[in-house]
Amino acid sequence: MTIPRPRRFRRVTSAVAVTALFSFTTACGGGSGTASSGSSGTGAAKAAATEPLTAQQAGEEIAKLLGDLPELTGETVRGVNGKVITVGGTGTNTKAGQHTLPGLDVGARARFERANREGGVNGYTFEYAGFQDDNGQPAASQHATQNLVESKQVFALVPYVPASGVNGDYIAKHRVPTFGWLGQDFCTWNENPWMYSNQGQTSCPEVLPGKAVGSSASLEQYLKATGKDAASIKFGVFASSDPYGKAGVISSRATAENLGLSVVYAEADLPSATEPPLSDYTPIASRIMASGANVVAANVTAPALLGVLGALKSLGWTGDMIYGQAAQALLENPGTAQTVDGMIGTTAQGAMAFGGDSFAQVSEDLKAIGSDAPADGIGTVTTYWAADLFLQAFAEIEGEPTAEKLANVLNGGSFGYGAIQGVTCSQSWPAGRVLAAACAGVVKYDAAAKKLTPLAPLENTGGYFIVDAQ
Repeated sequence: MTIPRPRRFRRVTSAVAVTALFSFTTACGGGSGTASSGSSGTGAAKAAATEPLTAQQAGEEIAKLLGDLPELTGETVRGVNGKVITVGGTGTNTKAGQHTLPGLDVGARARFERANREGGVNGYTFEYAGFQDDNGQPAASQHATQNLVESKQVFALVPYVPASGVNGDYIAKHRVPTFGWLGQDFCTWNENPWMYSNQGQTSCPEVLPGKAVGSSASLEQYLKATGKDAASIKFGVFASSDPYGKAGVISSRATAENLGLSVVYAEADLPSATEPPLSDYTPIASRIMASGANVVAANVTAPALLGVLGALKSLGWTGDMIYGQAAQALLENPGTAQTVDGMIGTTAQGAMAFGGDSFAQVSEDLKAIGSDAPADGIGTVTTYWAADLFLQAFAEIEGEPTAEKLANVLNGGSFGYGAIQGVTCSQSWPAGRVLAAACAGVVKYDAAAKKLTPLAPLENTGGYFIVDAQ
């Protein structure tokens, strides 16, 4: 865990502290349809390797750029009933009838139920008001959020994982501590000091004014796991044309260049989430091939990844594809296993591939609530993590709990989230509102064995680059 810094606040009145003015723009560095220069590979210069910032150093840079978060005043005690705290969650558990992220609806509940079995936190136990699926619909997300706050009277939203981002102003107005990830609602700083993403804001547009943020953890772990020299790599990255896709390309490029890799392809030109998918990914694959890239990172959903990787393989490409998930399901599906065979997975959360012992507690907690969700499913882990973050911060409240006291713990500058060994990673707060944990593990997809082969364990490693967005 990172050594805490002295607690510091910018004191403002309650009225100012909860303003919620959202201005969603295109990615850092401009609003063009692509986020690239030199993508043909003919002019891409290799930067000299530089040392990344530590979490403390990066946090200090963020405070300089964004200012300190306000100390919140007030006595919001909605959901506090004697010694029982009511919480509930919402998010996109299914879309078009298909489960999106296995375990999304049960991870937080399993963690809260364990807290209760162990006697609670600071003398308080937790009543879980349920998880409400918004099916990926903005109107349903609004209804679920308002129902949980106004009808269920929740103290906090845990988890909050919506595909849309339509509730930020409501959450700020009603002073609802909110824990989760996904969606543009988390892409704010002091405009909404109530929202805490365990994945940071590194894929949000304009995270820092005029700056791009990247973590070196995944690429550093990849280099260590494969034994490759950065100087031998011609790096490419592709993403969707959504704002977060463009921002992701910029941060990936900056990170690769600062580690000394030669970046030859960096494009965010795949269809956005609101556009029809491509019927033929060969043009994208052909451009990647022409760049000469021998290591490529995919910042896209699984269908787009499969489309591009399949087209690359059909063209004879033999480089390494890096994908930010350890998804066993891709190997168990005969239709996708051969496509992902040999692919590298870098993950910022634990996976069974690293050994089941670390997931024994999570598995036990799921069993206790009658769930058969995968213990290492991305939905399970991220929402279990959201609840664990809430509980660790709740434990730091002094005196009677209020929403403001909980927010001040996370925003004050002295809180560090302690990792669940092998499952989650430690983070410093409030820098964690912007920075995902500098943490990664590496696996390789093996279609013949139908398993993920571990190459490097999950661990906090590397650091951060904060660079001009160009």
